[in-house]
Amino acid sequence: MRSKILKDAFSPKKLGILLLVNLVISILITILFESGNQVGKFKLFQIDWIFSNCIGCSIYFSLHLLDIVKLSKWLKIISAFMTILLASIWGGVLGTRIVSYLYGYQISFFKSANLTFFLSISLIFGISAYGLFILLGRIHTRKIQWLEEKQARTQAELISLRTRINPHFLFNTLNSISGLIHSFPEKADNMLQQLSELLRYTLSAADISEIDLNHEIEAIRDYLEIEKIRFGERLDFSISNEVDNFKLPPLLLLTLVENAIKHGISTALNGGKVELKIGNKAENTVLSVFNTGSPLPNQYKTGFGIKTLTQLLNIHYQGKASFRLIPFETGTLAEIVIKQDGK
Repeated sequence: MRSKILKDAFSPKKLGILLLVNLVISILITILFESGNQVGKFKLFQIDWIFSNCIGCSIYFSLHLLDIVKLSKWLKIISAFMTILLASIWGGVLGTRIVSYLYGYQISFFKSANLTFFLSISLIFGISAYGLFILLGRIHTRKIQWLEEKQARTQAELISLRTRINPHFLFNTLNSISGLIHSFPEKADNMLQQLSELLRYTLSAADISEIDLNHEIEAIRDYLEIEKIRFGERLDFSISNEVDNFKLPPLLLLTLVENAIKHGISTALNGGKVELKIGNKAENTVLSVFNTGSPLPNQYKTGFGIKTLTQLLNIHYQGKASFRLIPFETGTLAEIVIKQDGK
């Protein structure tokens, strides 16, 4: 933690912003407050630039050291204010020493007028710069979260797409369509349309962070209808949704349904049933997929697909969602619980 904070403090990008802010502050001070001074403008700017860097860098590094200590929100705000104040005094004293050494000017930092001026300016610009760095930090954090979520969605898309372009799945689907063309052309046309919509939905998922629950359910229904042709009487399914106006990352539920078919139904001699249920319980939204048939293999619980799904949940809902697999004698339950204020 400490090494990360110190590494962040010496980030070339942040140091570049710090120096730029110090430069802007020194220019503003020279223009706004030094108009009546008898010293040349360029020399005044040099002096202001030295003070700006001494005070600005003192505040900057002191605040990074403060980040090492874990404090509550309000205590951290108060501590940041005090840190800026003390760092301003230290930076001002350092600035007077450097100016005295370079130019021979004896500036009394603790003289009432000078102290008031330096502290006022330091607090105004220090707090403004501190707010700027906090804002930039939050933007950077959000950007990283967005990239991580996009990566997780892409991985989920690849896993889901791999299931659908699997030669066995496509062969059975196209073979079923072929068998229906002459005897049940309308049914074959519907099945081809379902396959097309399913593939389109999967390919577009990586570019969407959230999708309406009803759209996900439509894709799941298309998938199950296709698999129903493949498995015939060996597959039964039901879908129940009691939640309105709910959004979720695409492929989240579809992946669970696919896994229920792949690991539960397809490996059972007599097949089984897949039950998708979405509802509210207490202050949570619960999304569950239950399948009868064969129990899930142990390696599935730690497999790449489950890790990707868990990662996507953690990033998208920022720790306010959980996933678990519950084995029963009659089958396996995959359950996602999301706090209603989770997004």
